[in-house]
Amino acid sequence: MVLRYLGMAVALANISIIIILLSIYWKNYRKWKSEYTLGLLIFGTFLLIQNLLSMGFLAPPPPPMPSGVEQGTDYSLLLINISQLIALSALLKISWK
Repeated sequence: MVLRYLGMAVALANISIIIILLSIYWKNYRKWKSEYTLGLLIFGTFLLIQNLLSMGFLAPPPPPMPSGVEQGTDYSLLLINISQLIALSALLKISWK
């Protein structure tokens, strides 16, 4: 259960970073009308959708499990969200400049 909440917190951090990145890319697209920036907007939008879906999968209560057994999906989604958080943080640092 702890992994479920930790995964939701990481997904929420990812969503926040993606929204900041999308606002940066939108500002740049309006200024330059670059296909590269448009591609970043499309990529960011689908990444945002993926993270919102991830939150949806983590949010419902888990099915009843025997005590002491941790759900494997919680761990998998947590690892996916953590790796995404690292990648998005690097992209944000580069894009912010």
